[in-house]
Amino acid sequence: MPLCSTIRLPKSFASIQALRALAALLVTLFHVSMKMEDVAIYSPFLRCFKAGFGGVDLFFVISGFIITHTSLSKINRPHQLLFYLKKRFGRIYAIYWLVLLLAGILSLWLKAFAPSLQWLSYSFNPAGIVKAVTLFPTHDSLLPVTWTLSYELYFYMLFGLVIASSYFLIIPIALAAATLLNSLASVAGLPVLFEFGFHSFLLSPFNLEFCFGIAAYFLARRYAFTIHPALLALSVFLFFLAGEWIDPSEIGLRIWGFGVPATVILLGLVRCELTGSFSYPGWLLKLGDASYLLYLIHIPAIMMLTQALMILGFSNYVVPANVLLVGFLAWFSWQMHHRVEKPLLSWLMTSRPKTAAPGKTQSEIILYETPPVAGVHTQKDNAAALS
Repeated sequence: MPLCSTIRLPKSFASIQALRALAALLVTLFHVSMKMEDVAIYSPFLRCFKAGFGGVDLFFVISGFIITHTSLSKINRPHQLLFYLKKRFGRIYAIYWLVLLLAGILSLWLKAFAPSLQWLSYSFNPAGIVKAVTLFPTHDSLLPVTWTLSYELYFYMLFGLVIASSYFLIIPIALAAATLLNSLASVAGLPVLFEFGFHSFLLSPFNLEFCFGIAAYFLARRYAFTIHPALLALSVFLFFLAGEWIDPSEIGLRIWGFGVPATVILLGLVRCELTGSFSYPGWLLKLGDASYLLYLIHIPAIMMLTQALMILGFSNYVVPANVLLVGFLAWFSWQMHHRVEKPLLSWLMTSRPKTAAPGKTQSEIILYETPPVAGVHTQKDNAAALS
């Protein structure tokens, strides 16, 4: 693994887009399999996606890698902070608020006219709505997967501190150290060392997976190496095997069972892309663009379709109908990304810094950035998120 001064990285990664698509599909198929268990329908095919919730962990690793890639040059440049926050928060909230509004309207309509098709029971109280709209930690939402977006926002804010001043780097380092110690204590069955209000969120092991992504970025940038196909295959095997013995609620184990293999997989595919030894089908890259939307909308669609078919007595068709639904949702998400999300993001990002800060050449400024689950590959924007 020879040391290089700096490896020139592309502005966007097809491998990252492909991983986003695969992560979104894993999460979606995992929720299909969970719904099948709820209605006592067994499917050997869907059983293969028991580890699909690990797509969330993969999303977090991706976010750590990409945010570092796109925003490293902004560190210690406070004049870049507002622009950074606008892009980061805009990519999370803009389409989320629209989808949440439509989900709220649909939920109220179902509650009044077809209560048996409601995908969850939701109390529309003002405090709960404010928490859901702002993605406040531990919020309840009509879109159950949005708990992961709270972690994305937390990571964005911590990275923003370092953009404001490199002196603030001590804060995320201290939080990461405390998180690691708490995680090790938890895995060992010991009481956590740091316990306070919201410690389970602020020091969640999930936050370490963003660190894995950051480490992966610096490895890819600094070293020229190849991950052997056997190691890549072993990482994929371990990723899926982890789903057999790790419960989604066992966060301390998830970061090792899913986070570490996901990091190796990401590094392996990025290195393959840098050496030009692998390419991806166009449809997979398009799905990577639309992964955020697919992530947001899939649970209500799966729940309503399954419940409708069960009520109508078509239980034999539930599995194939849901598989077809996943394909339709992938296509629909791409259409909505292209026709709604992408123009909305372009409108939000119309104001750009006119000049670079002193001390950086134009080639050092990376103009594309990405949120957690969705992205705009053709405009050098990508996104990430989870279960």
